[in-house]
Amino acid sequence: MFKILIIGGCLMFSFSSFAAEVTTLKADGIHDASGAGFSKLQEPKEALSDFPRRTDGTINWVKALDQKLISPRSNKVGDGKMTSVNLDLILKNTGSMPYVLFSHKVHTQILTCSNCHVEIFLPKQGSNFINMNNIMAGEQCGVCHGAVAFGVQNCAECHSVPSKKGALR
Repeated sequence: MFKILIIGGCLMFSFSSFAAEVTTLKADGIHDASGAGFSKLQEPKEALSDFPRRTDGTINWVKALDQKLISPRSNKVGDGKMTSVNLDLILKNTGSMPYVLFSHKVHTQILTCSNCHVEIFLPKQGSNFINMNNIMAGEQCGVCHGAVAFGVQNCAECHSVPSKKGALR
């Protein structure tokens, strides 16, 4: 399945694990194939074929940024400035799982603060009860993760900080 999302004026895509399943522009339910400019559009499979991938088949947006394959914009017209925020949070409400390291720096290199704050997360420590049920339902982190960013299949992607509570389930 192919998904599209505009984040901070940056068009972002996600593929399922198998490139053969990528939806064409004509079949994606977004584009009007009868429109005058439709023939000028590049198919996503072709446009993103050389982008770096994660092991689950999704695009590794951090590597794409490092390789200068993408240039995120702070708004649709590109007249704003991206501001990277170097603030790591350790989320400890993880049950028996290792803690989660949330890197604002990684996220704000691609997204603006307003993509998440205040509609998805309140910008105040302790004011957001994040849980896996919500994430897997496409809420909280799941607005992007599992849609346009890596999914939740590999727990250690997020649950990377050892805790005194025990080993990974």
